[in-house]
Amino acid sequence: MDIPTRETKSSPAPTIIGDTKADDTPAVVTTVDSSKVGRDKHLYQLDLVRLITFGAVILDHVVMGASNPANAVAGGVELTVRYSRYGFFFLTGFVLGYQYRNRDLKPIEFWRRRFKLIGIPYVTWTIFYWIYSRYRGGGSDSLRDTVNSADHIVLSLKSLAYDLVTGNAWYHLYFLFVSMQIYLVFPLVLMVLKKTWGYHRYLLAISFAAHMTLLYFMVRPQSGFILEGPQGVVWTHLIITILPYQFFVLAGIVAALHFEKAHAFTVRWRKVIFSIGLIVLAATLVYFAHKVDVGEEMFRATNVFMPHNAFAYVATIAMLYGLGSMWKERRRPGSRADTFLRTAADRSFGIYLAHALALNELQPTIDDHRADPTWLVALIGYLATVALTVFIVEVLRRSPISLMTTGRNMVSWRDQTPVRSIVVGVVAIAVGVIVRGGFGLLVGDIISFTGALLIASAALVFWRQRSAVESAESTESVRV
Repeated sequence: MDIPTRETKSSPAPTIIGDTKADDTPAVVTTVDSSKVGRDKHLYQLDLVRLITFGAVILDHVVMGASNPANAVAGGVELTVRYSRYGFFFLTGFVLGYQYRNRDLKPIEFWRRRFKLIGIPYVTWTIFYWIYSRYRGGGSDSLRDTVNSADHIVLSLKSLAYDLVTGNAWYHLYFLFVSMQIYLVFPLVLMVLKKTWGYHRYLLAISFAAHMTLLYFMVRPQSGFILEGPQGVVWTHLIITILPYQFFVLAGIVAALHFEKAHAFTVRWRKVIFSIGLIVLAATLVYFAHKVDVGEEMFRATNVFMPHNAFAYVATIAMLYGLGSMWKERRRPGSRADTFLRTAADRSFGIYLAHALALNELQPTIDDHRADPTWLVALIGYLATVALTVFIVEVLRRSPISLMTTGRNMVSWRDQTPVRSIVVGVVAIAVGVIVRGGFGLLVGDIISFTGALLIASAALVFWRQRSAVESAESTESVRV
């Protein structure tokens, strides 16, 4: 997943295909090079790659919560879809490289804009999940305990500060923390790549060798110097640093800098890429089944950092880009599929941030059905998680807190239909009350709360629309 971005308008300036001003639009909606007037430069192939990758990460989390830890079939699914972790960072590097391959980069301006846009949602969701985890763990009493004495306040502030500097408030926020590290080093990486043109293949080879070496040591017990002092702190928090992901980020940047050649290569050799990719993926799953059969723990067998799994993840990303290129060739502008993918790209960052909340609300219900067939529980759980997540994000996008929660500006109040939103909000509250009160399911709380937020946002939109009409009428009266 690539993180929201907004850029300066240094020449050639990007024009974003989307609903807001260019400098307020996330990189999840890719850009058009305005220096080539009339030429659509939107990377439509990434829309499909992004949608599948988001679906994969949600599926991974749902299957983990719906299956027995020893279920080998579920483990195979989890192993397969965990390419998404590296896929997100490849996309981030690709979008950054594509946007700056023919542009000057001013580091201070680059950092100021990007850290602001990603930092606000990061802080917002970190605080939310920090509070939410305590509320779900012990109710309102647990929240009161965090501030009922000076010592508890200090302890709470330390805990929150730790979560802010580690991305530890919830299990998926590490991605934002790593992405900020990518932004920090990107100006330097771009400068090096532009000065070493012609040697990128060698840099990638060195990067991959370093990646595999690091993974080898990450999945094996360490002792001594590596666990002592500052390096020990880094080592114990390695998964929230850029280090285990640097190859995929660099590969994305390099592919974007050589975009025309890389894309043409993929199109020309697409069948070969698919064939080799499927063979590598099948071999990885066979080896996984063998390791489980001889007694290796499922956690280790499905570990995303196992070196032998890296080849499958590279192959999966390559195949997905091939699928994306097929979509680009066959898409019909303005079709339902095209609109759907563009909308999904717009919502992608918010969906990533909110899906963990939706799944956690549904998890108690999933747990109650563990005796049922795993595939059925996982399927229903997946569909329910996606539906609830999309509902939450659609409401957030229509609310005044859109930018701080989704990294995107609020859907223009001129384009909203407040009466319809109020009706949907009322229905959501009613459904939430029934689900919570009638069936005792915790998910009813978040449904009702989201409905209430939609009603409040719709009321504000209605007021703004009414004020605009009255202002227009007053102006017209003065003219008459």
